[in-house]
Amino acid sequence: MSSSWREEMRADRAAESAERRMDNEAALDRRLKAEEARSRRAREERAHHEAEKRRKKRERKAAWKARVDWVAVNTDLAAALTVMVAGMVPAFYFQLDALMGAGVFTGLAALLAFMLEAGAWAATAGEVKAMKAGRAIWPYRTAIWSFTTAAASINFAHGMETAWWLGAILAASSVVPVALFHMVMAGRHAAKPKPDAQAKARAKHEKNRRRHHKSVVQLAERLVSAAPFGELVFEDAFTTAWEIQHGTREHGLMPALHAKRHASRKAYADALDTANGSPVSIRGRLLEVLHQPPQTAPVEPVKPQRVTQIPPSTEGASKAPRKRPVPPVRRKGDSVPFHPVVGAVAAETARRSVTATVNGHHH
Repeated sequence: MSSSWREEMRADRAAESAERRMDNEAALDRRLKAEEARSRRAREERAHHEAEKRRKKRERKAAWKARVDWVAVNTDLAAALTVMVAGMVPAFYFQLDALMGAGVFTGLAALLAFMLEAGAWAATAGEVKAMKAGRAIWPYRTAIWSFTTAAASINFAHGMETAWWLGAILAASSVVPVALFHMVMAGRHAAKPKPDAQAKARAKHEKNRRRHHKSVVQLAERLVSAAPFGELVFEDAFTTAWEIQHGTREHGLMPALHAKRHASRKAYADALDTANGSPVSIRGRLLEVLHQPPQTAPVEPVKPQRVTQIPPSTEGASKAPRKRPVPPVRRKGDSVPFHPVVGAVAAETARRSVTATVNGHHH
């Protein structure tokens, strides 16, 4: 009994030891996994931080390089902007000093001085945009020099209290930056490539077409919009619209012009016939032949052509010997004669051919 109890106790202790060992191993495994996860997150955060640092460094380097490249390409504009800053600061200061010396409250004096300087440069920025867009620049130019003249006058009067040369320098601090900036922008605008002659001629042609043939252009645009995108080009649509409006695909030709052209050709041919005393045009020759007096000589009747190559009938073939076919013989009256008009046209064609051959030999 005691032996069995001891064995059960040992078995229980062994089971508890095994359970504690498994719990310890599981806890250790969890700690190891947690530590590994923390270490992995730390490595990922460090890698992300390093990548972010490298990205920002590349961006700063690219931004700095872009500024350097911009200055290298726009040296004139960069110099003008530097002069602007160098002139704006003293101009603003001396305007403020002059206004305060005249008894204007400090805050109001600052606002007035800022209005004059900032107004001139705001109008200058508007002029640059108008110049790029091809709009009128005279309103901006008027505002610029109005503000600049007022600022320069205040600075000149303030400097003259000390010396004339000081007044001139203070006035120049308001005028020179604006003038220099305008010189730079005017040079850049003049240096822009002008549209080529072909593009200008094309634009003028499109403008004239829309003005002269407004209804045809509108119909062509509707045909283009009705067709699937990209399937019908405007020129083909214009040809179709012209045919719908005027009955022909020949651009520029209208029914009235068509009738006038034929009338002019007829008048020209009649004038040639009258001047030469005889018809020299094909039309005149045809009319002459068609209106000839009738001939008095009898016209022989047209005889039917005999066809001898048809084999004889099979009836009585056993009684009569078979004859060889005789080839047909052309006789007078077998065919219908040509109309006299055809002879006149052939004669005219032959005359033109001979004339062209002679002219070619002369050349």
